[in-house]
Amino acid sequence: MVKVIFEFDIPTEKQEAYLKATSEKIKPIWESTGCKSYDIWQVADSETRFVKEMLFEDKSEMKETMDLKETDSVKEIFRSFAENVSRRIYVQKI
Repeated sequence: MVKVIFEFDIPTEKQEAYLKATSEKIKPIWESTGCKSYDIWQVADSETRFVKEMLFEDKSEMKETMDLKETDSVKEIFRSFAENVSRRIYVQKI
């Protein structure tokens, strides 16, 4: 399995709209195109910091899914809300 973890900030005034867009548009598209699970967490001691976890079967499925044209629209939605984005990819070993 491969886990992709994004860390990012969402300004307080945009959080409600971001969470709505995520549940109604972003999450369903990712989970229908190859992402096994898509979860959003807010950092407990921060008003603006979030973590997004995406789980894929393997690296090739991750790359294929990330490159799909169907995901371009949700990438744009995410970028319209998120600031200070970082991404790490983890490969499960056991």
